[in-house]
Amino acid sequence: MSISTANRNPLLLAIAQNHLNIMQKRVTWIIPVKNGMPYLPETLASIEAQTYKNWQVLVWDNGSTDGTVEELNKWIPSRLPGRVITGQPLSVGASLARMVELCDTELCARIDADDINLPERLEKQIAFLDAHRDVAIVGSQMYRMNAAGVVQGRCYLAPFQHDDIVHFLLKDTTLNHPSVVFRRTAVLEVGNYRDFPNIEDYDLWLRMAYHHKLANLDVPLINFRIHSRSTTEIARNENKLTNLANECFIKNAPLLYGCSETEAKLLRENRHPLPLLAVLKIAKYLQDTQGGHWWERFRSKSFIAGTKRLISSKDIISRIIWAALWYYRKQN
Repeated sequence: MSISTANRNPLLLAIAQNHLNIMQKRVTWIIPVKNGMPYLPETLASIEAQTYKNWQVLVWDNGSTDGTVEELNKWIPSRLPGRVITGQPLSVGASLARMVELCDTELCARIDADDINLPERLEKQIAFLDAHRDVAIVGSQMYRMNAAGVVQGRCYLAPFQHDDIVHFLLKDTTLNHPSVVFRRTAVLEVGNYRDFPNIEDYDLWLRMAYHHKLANLDVPLINFRIHSRSTTEIARNENKLTNLANECFIKNAPLLYGCSETEAKLLRENRHPLPLLAVLKIAKYLQDTQGGHWWERFRSKSFIAGTKRLISSKDIISRIIWAALWYYRKQN
C-alpha cells in the first residue's frame, strides 16, 4: 500500500505511515565467531533471506583457523552490508561488548554462527518493539536442531511477560540469547556485556530486568543448533555451567531481588535455613521495585516455579507448602 493510495483515507494513511516508520529502523546483527564452519553459510543465508531488509552485519572474529574469515569475506560486504573485524581475538562477552560500543544503530539483533533465523524473525520483533516502547529486549521461542540441520521440535517454553521472566531468572536464563533484539542505549546504560564466560547473557538479563522491561514472543523464530562443539555444550559436559550461573546470580541478586550475596549463595546452594522467609522477602522487594502486590507474586505460577529450585529436597516442610501452592494454582 502506497502513501499516495492511502491519502484518500486518514486511517489507511496512518497505517501506511506506521509501516514505513517501522521499516526505516535500521538494525545491526552482532555476531561473535570462532571457527564457525561448516554452519556459518547457513546462518548468513538466513540473514540475507529476512523479510525485513533494513539491516547491516557486524562480525567479530575471535581467532578462527578453519576458513571462517575467508567465508565471511565472500558474503560481507558484497552480499550482506557490514564489516568483519579480525586480528583482535577476545572472549565472547568482551567481543559482544565491543560490538555494542561500535554499533551505530539503536537496535541490535543477536545470532550465533551456527543457528538459523526464520525469514520473518526481524519483521516480527521490530514490529513488537515499535508497539512496546517500554520493552528493551525481546526474544523468541526456538526450534531445536541437530548438527545435521534436522529440526527436532521446540526448545523449552520461554515466558512471555516481564514479571514471569523476572521470576524464572531466579533459577535460569529466560531469554534465548541467539533470538534477542535489544535497544543499544539500554544495554549501555546497565554497563554493557561483561566477561562472564558461557553466561554473559544471564548476567546481562539480570541487570537489565531491574531497569527495563523484557519480553519474549510466543512463536519460534530461530532454529537453535545443538552440537558437541558449541561452547555451551562443552561447558555443560564439563559441569561448569551450574557453578558459573550461581556465581552470576549471587553477584546480581542484591540489585534485582533485594537479598545479600550471602543469602543468595545459600539459596542457590539449597542451604538457606529459612528459604520460605527468604523468598517472601524477595516477593516484597519485587513489589517495591517492579510493581504488583507481593502476595500475587508469591502465589503466581512463575514465582513458585522459579523459587522451587532454591529449596532443598531435604526441607520437607517447605516442599509441602510449595506443593500445596502449586496444587492451588492448578485448581484455580
